[in-house]
Amino acid sequence: MSLEQKEIFRGRAELEERLTPLLDRVKRPGRYVGGEFNVRRKPETAPLVVLSYPDVYEIGISNPALQLLYAAVDEMTGAAAERAYCPWPDMASLMREQGLPLWALESGRPVREASLWGITLPHELTYTNVLEMIDLAGLPLRAGARDEGDPIVVGGGPAVAAPGPLVPFLDAFFVGEAEGRLTELVSALEEPTRGERLAALAAVPGVWVPGREAETVTRQVFTGFSASRPLTRPLVPLIEAVHDRAVIEVMRGCTAGCRFCQAGMWYRPVRERPVDLVVDAAEELLRETGCDEVSLVSLSSCDYAGVSEAVSRIRELRTGVRVSLPSLRVDSAAAVLAGLGDEQRGSVTLAPEAATDELRRSIDKKVDEAELMAATDAVFRSGFTGLKLYFMLGLPLETDADVLEIAGVARRVAAQAKEMGGGRARLSVSVSTFVPKAATPFAEESFAGEAVVRRRQEALRAVWPRGVKLSMHDVPASTLEAVLARGGSEVAELVYEAWRRGARFDAWSEEFRWEAWESAATAVGLDLNEAATAAPAATPVDCRVSPAFFAEERRRAVVGVTTADCRFAGCVGCGVCGDGVEMELLSGPVRVTGAPRVTGA
Repeated sequence: MSLEQKEIFRGRAELEERLTPLLDRVKRPGRYVGGEFNVRRKPETAPLVVLSYPDVYEIGISNPALQLLYAAVDEMTGAAAERAYCPWPDMASLMREQGLPLWALESGRPVREASLWGITLPHELTYTNVLEMIDLAGLPLRAGARDEGDPIVVGGGPAVAAPGPLVPFLDAFFVGEAEGRLTELVSALEEPTRGERLAALAAVPGVWVPGREAETVTRQVFTGFSASRPLTRPLVPLIEAVHDRAVIEVMRGCTAGCRFCQAGMWYRPVRERPVDLVVDAAEELLRETGCDEVSLVSLSSCDYAGVSEAVSRIRELRTGVRVSLPSLRVDSAAAVLAGLGDEQRGSVTLAPEAATDELRRSIDKKVDEAELMAATDAVFRSGFTGLKLYFMLGLPLETDADVLEIAGVARRVAAQAKEMGGGRARLSVSVSTFVPKAATPFAEESFAGEAVVRRRQEALRAVWPRGVKLSMHDVPASTLEAVLARGGSEVAELVYEAWRRGARFDAWSEEFRWEAWESAATAVGLDLNEAATAAPAATPVDCRVSPAFFAEERRRAVVGVTTADCRFAGCVGCGVCGDGVEMELLSGPVRVTGAPRVTGA
């Protein structure tokens, strides 16, 4: 046995001695034991970087970004990448009872022994889980109270566009795509003192350390994406995960320009991977994972220029291989779905977002009623037996009539499904509540408010067609999301008080405790409904999209005019491209031809 193996075995043995008696007392004990296929390990002499997703194991391990960073830290740096996820309340209670600190799954070492602890911030309803994990690790909740031996806790992911609610609890934030900066991040950990390590991190482009001199930080774009090989040796869980399939990111970024969509603005510009690279990666993934389904992921997979060729060639790799396109845009879906033929089965999700042509133009959804019906027709003609439609409620400029027409669309598509599906086709509709997010043209818009949302939900239910499943977001959860998305330091204290009162897993309906948030709001002197509709707090993040572009998009929303897609119609002057950042399509790089980007313009 090598020294490395002995070190790992010793750490695991110490953990297992304390953990094993607890496993038969919790739900899904497989969440806590590690040992997956394709686990990566390095000796304890390597700097420890722990990567976390603030939700349960089966959701966290399905997150492609965390899988990618886990492999990249291992392959590109001298650090040891390990993982920790948020324990479910039953395990968290036992850990506190037994004095067992949060551990890294690979080695069994306590997370507090890490040099750097990176926590993905996917959305606002994970914030209390971030505090829960920090506390379970045995660290001071407040960044200012941590001492020399504590890890530097860094937040990353799309929610850092407005980091205010977590500023007191995290030491630093990484803004944007980290692949191109991992070597610099790990090198900063070599400094002898914690203060010097923080200073070195603050000097890395994309890192914001609260309290340091830099007032703004610019989102980082990984310019090597198109030439990089997709992850082909991902972790394969030993228990059922949310997504059980091989995943290939075929494209990053989106130019659709939906005015409510944070991801569409945050991940600009579009960068496509060559089809040969995608197909080669699919072949290796099938071998390394044992999966029989390959998922081609992006913000809008049908927009990937090589999608038809990639699907066809991947199917030829092995008999019975399925290819899924989990993210489809209505205006590009019909032609692609029709080309897939009748070999596909299962379900498809389309997101028209609004039910009337007028409101779709306002939010920059470039699709009319005829195109929507053509896309749903293509779904059923291509052999799919399930269709899910996503709409939003509470959008800026929305009327009651716009909301009621969601039922009209559902009725027409249900009739289409019945006619073409021979009784097998099923339609479901999900109606979420619009929450204004930073780094979007609608960032300054107001949340509709609890009373308006409830009234419109009730009106929609009253006219809903029979036989069509309808799900709508919980109003208190949407209100809370708006509070957290728009808040600053005052909301940080709300998060802390809610966590103290038992708020955990706020995105889970069975765990969401609105009463804990109401009690916390009273304690800090906030009215949650007023906070949800208040103006957004200032953010230190420069998302690279020009404020002038956002202002023009807001004006165009009011008059109901869409904006051309720059991948087809040329540069629209959003400001992202320039300084080495450019759109990279299969047809070749596309350089900016419109107004140059001016930081802070």
